[in-house]
Amino acid sequence: MTRPLASFLSVVAIVENDADRLPAFVAETLAILSRVAGDHELILVDDGSTDTSAAECRAILARHECVRVLRLSRRFGPDIAVTAGLDSALGDLTVVMAVATDPPARIPDLVVLANRGADIVIGTTGRRGRSGPRRLAWRLFHSVFHRMTGFHLVRGASTLRLFNRRALNALTRLRQKTVHLRLLGCSVGFRTETLDYEPTAPARLRPWLGTVGEAVSMLVSHSPAPLRLVSWLGGIASLLNVACMAWVVAANLWKDRVMEGWTTLSLQIAVMFFFLFTTLLVIAEYLAHAFEEVKDCPLYHVAEEASSSTALTDARRRNLCGLEPSAFPEEPHGPPPDSLRRAG
Repeated sequence: MTRPLASFLSVVAIVENDADRLPAFVAETLAILSRVAGDHELILVDDGSTDTSAAECRAILARHECVRVLRLSRRFGPDIAVTAGLDSALGDLTVVMAVATDPPARIPDLVVLANRGADIVIGTTGRRGRSGPRRLAWRLFHSVFHRMTGFHLVRGASTLRLFNRRALNALTRLRQKTVHLRLLGCSVGFRTETLDYEPTAPARLRPWLGTVGEAVSMLVSHSPAPLRLVSWLGGIASLLNVACMAWVVAANLWKDRVMEGWTTLSLQIAVMFFFLFTTLLVIAEYLAHAFEEVKDCPLYHVAEEASSSTALTDARRRNLCGLEPSAFPEEPHGPPPDSLRRAG
């Protein structure tokens, strides 16, 4: 038997109208988990599927052990669905994957990288499924995003990734209202490795308008830099209007022939724009401050939560509620082992 690589491994799988793929995916995933982890769990997060995925999930609970299901009340999108799964994960290591595109066979590779010291492992698909203009646009955005936020985005990042408990605890403390899967990991600053792989199916690409909207949302929700840019432009415009007012007054004093009413009208316009841009500067600064302070309504709502009748693979650790302290002879009066506390 293959030696387990992780003491407790959680897998969060995002389900989105994947009823036809679920049985094979679950069977393969559980078979792999039984080889690489002493204890494990598979968390299926149903992101508002409109097919028979919910019924298939209930059938899976009856057939398999160590499976949990979270069915969201509506479709929140993969970013929020991943967050819901991570909030519920118990493992020392947690793998995130999409049922539609990510192969369970790469789970051992993720765990190996984690055991070598990586806190976060991000799966990459490189150029697969992306056109040249889309790759160029993302490369340009990555450069701008890094300059404005200091975060290094992984190019070609997919849904597949792994977090150890330290990194996951840091992520779950970030309760921003706008969540982006691309930023899960790079925003907390732990040691990150990448794993290139071949997806089982092409990823569902967003249309160009949606991609641009995602890029703008990522930038605006994680950096006040665009607002600061407006603030700087407002300040520069205010100074230019002050210079314009000085020039209007000087021209009226030094020139012999000045059109009647020109000085008054020019000063009026310059003063008006000075106050306009000064007001814009002050508003932008207060909005930037509010951006940093106001981060807080639930990210998602769970319509149904269920689990298999058995949550642990080791038969000696099941049905813990009925055990007396004497069931732990090595520590008759002490707390149960860590794995039991996690399971409870």
